[in-house]
Amino acid sequence: MNTVDPAKARHARIERQRGDRRLLAGAILASAVTLVCGFFAGHGFGDLLEQFRTMAIDSVFDDRGDGEPPYGPMWGTFGLLGCLAAGSLAGAAVRRYRGRSSAPPFPAVLAFAAGTLGVWYSSRDWLPPLAVGTAVDPVFHDDEKWGFWAWLMYYADRWAPAFLLILTALVLWYTGQVSRRHAETARTREQLLRTGRRTSAEIVELKLRLAGDEGGTRVVGANVTVVFTDGAGVRHWVTRSTKDTAIATAEVLFDPASPGDDKKIFVAFRRHPALIDWLSAN
Repeated sequence: MNTVDPAKARHARIERQRGDRRLLAGAILASAVTLVCGFFAGHGFGDLLEQFRTMAIDSVFDDRGDGEPPYGPMWGTFGLLGCLAAGSLAGAAVRRYRGRSSAPPFPAVLAFAAGTLGVWYSSRDWLPPLAVGTAVDPVFHDDEKWGFWAWLMYYADRWAPAFLLILTALVLWYTGQVSRRHAETARTREQLLRTGRRTSAEIVELKLRLAGDEGGTRVVGANVTVVFTDGAGVRHWVTRSTKDTAIATAEVLFDPASPGDDKKIFVAFRRHPALIDWLSAN
């Protein structure tokens, strides 16, 4: 038997985590691991790209490098998996540290930047062709002139890192846009928690979100529509997406001066909601 309300205990635990320097240290460590793993992933991708390049610009009888084990692509696979895991941990740690409902997207920038560096570093050691413009056959001497694909792969050591650099810049720009939007949402929520109005809401519709794989279909969240009444007696319907599926209550936080502004309406589906439980429109 427990004498403490689980909802209150959860609220207190989450609030204690907000601003906890241990979470900040964990986020920094996970970010560093993301960089390292991203470099290995990029280097492994570069080694794999070299194999396709060699097949395009040289004859199949060119046996240079055939005795080397494929450690690069193997470590690249491990690096990719580690990058995904460490990036998720970094985002989750920052989310709890800042007390926000969504994880920041900055780990993606770290992963792409480190991966770009890894590809560039790998490309410095790629085997040169036996002859530029000709796929030399050292066994039967049946040489072939390069076509478009061979010339394209010949310059892969230039365009592949450049392409990833441009992609990294686009991810950085997108991350900046998302971060600004999240920051604006967080400021609005914190302001409404001080000056807005909280009221209970009625759940009028709940649609489960399903995902299927080889193991079958499972519930991954829900789209919940609630209705609440503002100070003027006007009823408003609001829909929010949540990963929670055991929903029994709903509470709405809104701006009394503009109760119809969806961007200033936050919904929580927990008793004693913490800061991260208030869901926004985006």
